[in-house]
Amino acid sequence: MPLRIQRLPDFLLVNGDGLASLAEAQQHFRDLSSLLVSEREAGKDVRLMIDLRTAAPHPPEVASHIERVLPVLYRENDRVAVVVRDSVIKFHTKSSHDPLYSDVFLSREAAAAYLNSPG
Repeated sequence: MPLRIQRLPDFLLVNGDGLASLAEAQQHFRDLSSLLVSEREAGKDVRLMIDLRTAAPHPPEVASHIERVLPVLYRENDRVAVVVRDSVIKFHTKSSHDPLYSDVFLSREAAAAYLNSPG
């Protein structure tokens, strides 16, 4: 199952098993981008939790696409919390996310606290 996007009361949630193909990645980021634009146009702060605890590693072409998309997808005032299953993945994931707007966690509770914290 590829990634799914859900609107929860306090944030948007992305979860699933990952993106196995470049086409899935491109469609996912088109969908996510449209949703983030809608949130911003409605005057809402973008709060996004990405739960990757069950995701498989991305193929190289998908990983490259993600690295190109992330810097143009998010803004300085956004908050993005990524949840991963272990410390090794956390270390590698942190290197691809800008600390200006995101952080990586081992639990959904810690990620939710980050998303709900001030500024």
